[in-house]
Amino acid sequence: MLFKRWIFTTIIALTGCAILPAVSAQDFQPTVDFETILDTYFDESNGLISFGDNIVAFAGEGDFIGEVAVLDPEGQVVSRFPYFEEALRDGVFARVRIQGPAEVMLTEPGIYTLVYLVAGKPVTRLPVRLIQTGKGDDPFNPEPTFAFDGYWRTHAHFTQNLYKDEPFLELNFWVGGLDLPEGQRSDQFFIELLRDGNVVAHSKRTLGNIATGHFKRTSASLFHPHEARMEANAELFMLDDLLVDGSYEVRVGRATDGNMIRSYDFEVEGNEIVPLMQTDLTYEPHVDHILPRVLKKNVSVREMIGTIWIRDGGNG
Repeated sequence: MLFKRWIFTTIIALTGCAILPAVSAQDFQPTVDFETILDTYFDESNGLISFGDNIVAFAGEGDFIGEVAVLDPEGQVVSRFPYFEEALRDGVFARVRIQGPAEVMLTEPGIYTLVYLVAGKPVTRLPVRLIQTGKGDDPFNPEPTFAFDGYWRTHAHFTQNLYKDEPFLELNFWVGGLDLPEGQRSDQFFIELLRDGNVVAHSKRTLGNIATGHFKRTSASLFHPHEARMEANAELFMLDDLLVDGSYEVRVGRATDGNMIRSYDFEVEGNEIVPLMQTDLTYEPHVDHILPRVLKKNVSVREMIGTIWIRDGGNG
């Protein structure tokens, strides 16, 4: 599925079923929306994961039978939480609610895996790394502290918006306390878009906040290169400006020291963005498929819109 003008176009053995059935054009396997998974609340201080609602594509009709499980670094189930059977449906999409409270506290550093199941079969997974950031040897703060790391640093996506009826792109990505210089509680970020090694667009210098705490989703628009004193009149970098063949890199740097905290790579071929392979509906293994749709923001009507995912290392 390609991104055009105006249109966006290891299996976890929890059940004994190792491979999901093959798909056809009319019968796709369920997938849990990747953005709602990354938006899950991961507490940066104590290793808490608190699960909430998710959006599932191709969940099937009737009662929704699903759950999320947390596996430890050895692949053993730590916790599992079911969803309510009643789902809010809109076409092939279903918004599902977790039966709360659905919380688990992790205190041993290592790589854990969140596994989402529909009708007893794993459909989507997310590995996360729990790291210890404080030993708890401060007599005034004796509790050890933790942070979660993972795909928040490596994945981002573009969504389309309109300015004067013409399309432009917004970059959506995640930043958090691990992106801050040591001992600093806040900072700002600055984004540059490079084509074949040359800067062709960047964000405004006065926007872009990094705060302490867990990774939080943020978005930013890109503008044609301009001096800081011209930011009020900066010209948006439109979709047509981007759809020029070449190799692209999105760089996100910290304002205080200029250190790069993100790098995403993608290609434009034939005036179309080459999509991430994992967003193909027939991608295998299916548990690593990423849905090429996200929920439209700041609107009163729920709508899933097309998106293009990009990642560190390219879309191959």
